[in-house]
Amino acid sequence: MAQYRVLQGIDYPPNKRAEAGQVVSDLPPQSIKWLVESGIIEDASKPAKKIEEPVVEESKEEPKAEPVVEAKEEEAFDPNAEDIDGDGFLQDGTPHQRPVEEK
Repeated sequence: MAQYRVLQGIDYPPNKRAEAGQVVSDLPPQSIKWLVESGIIEDASKPAKKIEEPVVEESKEEPKAEPVVEAKEEEAFDPNAEDIDGDGFLQDGTPHQRPVEEK
């Protein structure tokens, strides 16, 4: 009687179970063709298919974070600031930057 290697666990009549790797000879004859075509079983007289190991790529080194630079002490609000560079703004580049008010 022909023997078949089970590649995926299957239940088959009457109330039987075969796990992957088992060799069985009592499968229903009408099911053998589609089980082979589906890759669920294979002929045990042939060498077992080699299971390919997944290729694991080496992890790339993560970029290193830039060192944290201490924030400079914020410039204080200067109510008497002057537009020294003449661009129309007072306290340029600070959170207190504002347009020059016409007097």
